[in-house]
Amino acid sequence: MDYVAGKMPDDSFVRRLEDAVKEAKKNREWRHEYMTLLMRDQENIEKGIKKGIEKGIEKGKIYGAISMCRDLGLPEDEILKKVQEKFQLSLKEAKEYL
Repeated sequence: MDYVAGKMPDDSFVRRLEDAVKEAKKNREWRHEYMTLLMRDQENIEKGIKKGIEKGIEKGKIYGAISMCRDLGLPEDEILKKVQEKFQLSLKEAKEYL
């Protein structure tokens, strides 16, 4: 805990750990690989967030369409057909939204 707090305890394991960290920081290839992986991970996180938002928006549109069809008094089978056509869903997927 002292090491994490910035204090250097008198312990052989912590000294070896500190030496290993210093060596790793000197290794340009390792730093480059680490930064490359870090950037790739960040890009993947951003893609995932964007995809999740898009999926959420799409789901909202589907639920909105179903709600509007119900407000218009359309029968369930007709709503299913319309939702399948409009959003390219299988019958099973459309029934899950319904």
